[in-house]
Amino acid sequence: MSIRIPAEEIEVSEEVDLLVIGGGAAGCAAAVTGARLGLRTSLVGEMPFLGGMSTGGCVGSFCGVYMLDSAGSIQPLTGGFPQEITQTLLGRSDAIGPIPYRDTAVLPYVPVGLKRAFEERVRAESRLRVRLHSKLTHAEVEAGVIRGVVIQTREGRVALRARVYVDATGDAILSRMVGAPIIEGEEVQYPSMMFTMQNVDVGAAIASVPKLDEILEAHYESEGLPRKSGNLIPTGRPGEIIVALSRLELNGRPVDAGLEHELSWAELEGRHQAQHLCEFLKAKVPGFSDAFLADYAARLGVRETRKIIGEYVLCEDDVLGARDFEDGIGRSAWPIERHVAGGETFWRFLDRGQSYAIPYRCLVPRDVSNLLVAGRCLSAESAAFASVRLLGPCMLEGQAVAAAAQRMIADQASAANVDVDRLRATLTELGVPL
Repeated sequence: MSIRIPAEEIEVSEEVDLLVIGGGAAGCAAAVTGARLGLRTSLVGEMPFLGGMSTGGCVGSFCGVYMLDSAGSIQPLTGGFPQEITQTLLGRSDAIGPIPYRDTAVLPYVPVGLKRAFEERVRAESRLRVRLHSKLTHAEVEAGVIRGVVIQTREGRVALRARVYVDATGDAILSRMVGAPIIEGEEVQYPSMMFTMQNVDVGAAIASVPKLDEILEAHYESEGLPRKSGNLIPTGRPGEIIVALSRLELNGRPVDAGLEHELSWAELEGRHQAQHLCEFLKAKVPGFSDAFLADYAARLGVRETRKIIGEYVLCEDDVLGARDFEDGIGRSAWPIERHVAGGETFWRFLDRGQSYAIPYRCLVPRDVSNLLVAGRCLSAESAAFASVRLLGPCMLEGQAVAAAAQRMIADQASAANVDVDRLRATLTELGVPL
């Protein structure tokens, strides 16, 4: 049995220079930067809020924005849009730190404060239109050029057209839709469900962090815990901790959050898991005896699903070898962090004081001339992806593709033929160390 859907012709309701699909951190960076560079820009997001995993997933800590230098001191790394956001959060006491973490450094933050920071920036740009509660459903492509897309809104289907498109969906949804080659079939990383606890004795809880992995491993089997290591993230607000202890597996393997039925199961199982972990913390970890579960993250924390095969595929040697690239659009020093089977997390660190460049070519899908990607669907092998998927690099990529779109339009160039020297000059002007 099948259901016939009638053919439909939809008038284009908006034509813009830059259309960004995906309202996460990378998409926000792309849309705001595009508007600031003078492009008529539209941002389409499925959620009722901006920030994606960084807000809805309650990640709770900026990773990849800072690094440790050779002397062990914390230094800013990214500049540009990520630094603008983190400085705003720090100025409002919506972040604390940065603080050392596992031979690198992070910045704990309040997710609702990050929502506010993103929303302020998109609302400030007159050239930018934001469409929330909107889902990409169709795309028209001809001879490797995207001619337009259709989104589903509360009012029905809406057709949009742009000169340059950015896939910031995190799952390469637009890229797959228009026939760009995709990496599928790799073993993806395990997703997690973050949650917030309140009425915590924060001092006692943070003092227990050095022994947290030991506590988790000792009770891993007897308590049916999902992982042997994790983190407790203070928000800076009295009595509040964001908990990173969850991990979702199905039939002994990572949940594939690119599949609807697995994602739906994992959302429910993740919240059940969070409740179990809450009770464990109250019973076994100092500082939590009088605490309570305040809220789950609005969505499952997804680390990896689908990625493009770009003009270059970032590899493990590029990361650990601190490689520079002539088309680098920003830098990262985050270690290779892989969430693997058996409740384990494997780390491989760069030498202190070293960082690698993120190549522009990793943001350029093959076979589609007016499409760019930003965020966790960029072109990278699994090990390298485990370093570059973090919040700081994602926002750098969003900023870079907006600058690339400006060059594509000004020079009438394809994504693969952007003048990289001029692109990098723009990024330097935007405060990005290259």
